[in-house]
Amino acid sequence: MADKKWYSLHVQSGFENRVKANIVKALREAGLEDKVEEIFIPAVEKVVFKVKGKEKGELPLKSEEPRTYELEGEEGKKVVFSVENGKVRVEECQCEKKRCEPEEIEKVGQKIKCPENKVEAKIELRDRLYPGYIFVKAELDQNLQSLLRRVPRVLGIVSAGGKPVVVPESQIEAIKERIRKGVPRIRKLKYDIGDKVKIKEGPFIGFEGTISEIDPEHERIIVLVNIFDRQTPVELEFDQVEKIS
Repeated sequence: MADKKWYSLHVQSGFENRVKANIVKALREAGLEDKVEEIFIPAVEKVVFKVKGKEKGELPLKSEEPRTYELEGEEGKKVVFSVENGKVRVEECQCEKKRCEPEEIEKVGQKIKCPENKVEAKIELRDRLYPGYIFVKAELDQNLQSLLRRVPRVLGIVSAGGKPVVVPESQIEAIKERIRKGVPRIRKLKYDIGDKVKIKEGPFIGFEGTISEIDPEHERIIVLVNIFDRQTPVELEFDQVEKIS
């Protein structure tokens, strides 16, 4: 069996987790599960807490120590959630008529609701490093390429010269480490619109492009990259590119 390598898929932004679920389903139905070792979404799974529809705070779904989060719901009644081992549950609730449901959640998109106190905890993907892209470690033969392209909301496989681009294992590990530690901010690093840059990490590592927009406050830029024979805008952080002299 050929060694599995990392590739990046361009997907519809905001549907990364749904695409992942659809890929897993398609692989199972086609009997090709052994072709894919891992599907990685470069984002943080977080528990988002709301009262009456308004966001009150968030916690990482996975952390070294168990955490609790207390909310004050309808009429000042208390609801306490616990987050431990990648699972969320209600630790304490002062509801009297209708209990919180379900008892426990652990997957993106799931939520616990307390109808009486109008409180909820939902698992969401936050802090996306590359909105609209996911990584797949796979033995990417023609059958698998065809399957991936047929998955709803998959826009394509990032390629160069008609061939899928391999993302080095070291870059995937660097991205995972960035997510674990949080993304550091670069204080002084200036670019100008029209600058030619080379991408240092992510699904487009090694690609070159031209800066079309700059957001100095958030230290982000838009780079026009030639993908699928057309200019495609890619949003990046300052430290993810380097100038081409």
